[in-house]
Amino acid sequence: METKKSYFEEFDHIFSNEQKSIDYLYNLRWANGWECPRCSHSEHWKVGNMKYKCKECGYQSTIISGTSLQRSHLPASKWLKSAWYIANETSCANALEMMNVIDLGSYHTALSVLDKLRAAISRCEKQKLKDTVIVDDVHIKSDTDGFTYHTYIAVEVIENGYGHISMELHSQTDYHSFIRRNIASGSTIRTNGINIYARVPEKYKLMVINKKSGSKLLPLIEDVVDEILNRRLLGGRQSACSDKKTNMCLEECCFKFNRRNKKAESLFEEILLGMIKNYQNLN
Repeated sequence: METKKSYFEEFDHIFSNEQKSIDYLYNLRWANGWECPRCSHSEHWKVGNMKYKCKECGYQSTIISGTSLQRSHLPASKWLKSAWYIANETSCANALEMMNVIDLGSYHTALSVLDKLRAAISRCEKQKLKDTVIVDDVHIKSDTDGFTYHTYIAVEVIENGYGHISMELHSQTDYHSFIRRNIASGSTIRTNGINIYARVPEKYKLMVINKKSGSKLLPLIEDVVDEILNRRLLGGRQSACSDKKTNMCLEECCFKFNRRNKKAESLFEEILLGMIKNYQNLN
C-alpha cells in the first residue's frame, strides 16, 4: 500500500508544527475572537496550550470542548491531516490507508477518525436539488466483496448535463420522504413512471421519461453512476457495514461529487467546520 501522498507536502508546509494546527482550529471556531461557551463573555486568560478561562464567570474550556473532537487524545495535527486526506482523495476514503499514511497507530483509531469525519460531512450544508430532477433507485456493487448499495438517487438536470446529486439508502427511507428531504418543492420530478415512480408528493410535478435502449437506468443517471464508479466514490474500497455507516459513505460520495469543481482546501475547511460549529448546534 502506498505510504506517501504528494498532497501532504503542502499540508506539511502549511502546518509545519503542532501549534499551527491548534491556531488554525482556534481561528475556525472563534473567527471573531474567543467567546465563553457559558456566558458569551470575550475576556479570558489562556491557562493551557488549548485551554482558556473566562474572566467573567471563571468557566474553563478548550478549543475542542463541545465539538466532535472533545475527549480525543490525538494531536490536532493528526485530525487536520486526516481531514486533508479526505478532502484531497478524489475516491472514497479508506481507514486502512489512513492508518498507514497518517500514522494513526491502529485500524480501530483510523476507523473512529474516519467515522467522525464522515459524520462531519453529513452535517455540512446541503442545498436541495431544484427545477428538473431525475429520480430512480440503483444498485452499486462493490468490486471487493460483492456488497451492494441499493439507494435512491436524485440527479439535478442542468443545461450541459447533470448538476448536484443526492443519495440515501433504500432500506432507510421511502420514495416520497426522499423527494421531500432532498428536492425543493415546485420542482419537476422525472421518473420511469413504473410502480412507486408513477406518483410524486404534493407540490411537485411529474414527468415520465423512457429509458435508453438496452439500459437498466434512466438517461443521465447512468452517466452519474458511471462517474461515481470510475472515480471509485463507491464500490471500490468499501465493505459491508451497518446501515448508519453505509449512509455516511453515501454522504461522502455526494459531498465529493457535488463539490467536484472546488479546490481541496475548500473541502478541508468545510469538513473541519462541520466538526466544530455544526456539532455544537446539535448538542
